[in-house]
Amino acid sequence: MKCKVLEFRPAGGTLLLTLDGEPTMDLLQLEHFLAVVDERSFTRAAECVYRTQSAISQSIKKLEEEVGAPLFARDTPEVCLTQCGKILVEYARRMVRLRDGAMRSFGDLRHLTAGSLSIAAHEAAALYLVPGPLKGYLQKFPEIKIGIYRTPLNEIQQRILDREVEIGFVKEKPNFHELKCLDVYSDETILIASPRHRLATRHSVSFRDLGGEHFVLHHSCAVTTQLIMQLFDQHGAHCKVAAELWSFENVKHFVQEDVGLAIVPRITVMQELRDGALVQIPLPELDIPRRALMIYRDHGYLSEAAREWIEVVSSFNWSQWFSPKARPVGDRLATVLGGEASPSCARKPERRAQISSRRRHSST
Repeated sequence: MKCKVLEFRPAGGTLLLTLDGEPTMDLLQLEHFLAVVDERSFTRAAECVYRTQSAISQSIKKLEEEVGAPLFARDTPEVCLTQCGKILVEYARRMVRLRDGAMRSFGDLRHLTAGSLSIAAHEAAALYLVPGPLKGYLQKFPEIKIGIYRTPLNEIQQRILDREVEIGFVKEKPNFHELKCLDVYSDETILIASPRHRLATRHSVSFRDLGGEHFVLHHSCAVTTQLIMQLFDQHGAHCKVAAELWSFENVKHFVQEDVGLAIVPRITVMQELRDGALVQIPLPELDIPRRALMIYRDHGYLSEAAREWIEVVSSFNWSQWFSPKARPVGDRLATVLGGEASPSCARKPERRAQISSRRRHSST
């Protein structure tokens, strides 16, 4: 059974309709045909498309040969369509409109007046890092649809390689040479407590001082939790786990409610520290730096939207974003995310960044 195949050549502006690989008609011929139909004259049609009348006649003749039937009745003084011609008019207009629509869409993508950008990030990056550059990016390119997918760290690299997303935020350099990484932000891990905690006013504590204290841990931060446990062991202290939770927001809430202490990345508690809802207790023996890296494909196709995002992040002023004079992190999140920080994969028509959460056990 023979089947028709569409071959699109945007560079030349030609759409070939092929049957078993053999050309049967192209859009230039169809445009000439429609010009004759609309102008009701070969002479005026030639003027309309900036061709000679002879060129238009040859184009129509070739089209008729390919269709296998005459398109115009030539036994009348005026241009008159045959039955085949009348049928072809409707299809020709559709194909020209499709070509024009496709070319407009290509132009929109090139000029970033349309398109999408998908980002995979672990929890801390998705909630506390991405909103900074994202706000400026959306102001510059308001028509780009952003999808931020909260993803376990051990899956982010593969999602980029599989082209499920274009950008990823991780904590370690990628294992694949196809991926390029960019240092984004350097953070530290700190000890936090409720202002009412008995150690809250201490100028400094040691791990031995913490031996009898309850701790609230992040269930998915397996690597960080392991390092914390090792530090307790090295200093001859025991970490008493009061609760293991699934998000930093829950960890902070439990600490504020005096359930226990917690060791978390500084960026996750900046607002609470400024507001006095939480306090940092200096712990000199705690040295667990946290790097934030942005990764993306080093070779092959990368959308214009992704390239512009990389430029925005590369030049972003993190010191100003996290400055005490800046608005609280929560307010900034509400502005960038449109007041939504709940997990969701659905992309809404508004220009908001949607965060999707993959609720699976992994380190964040």
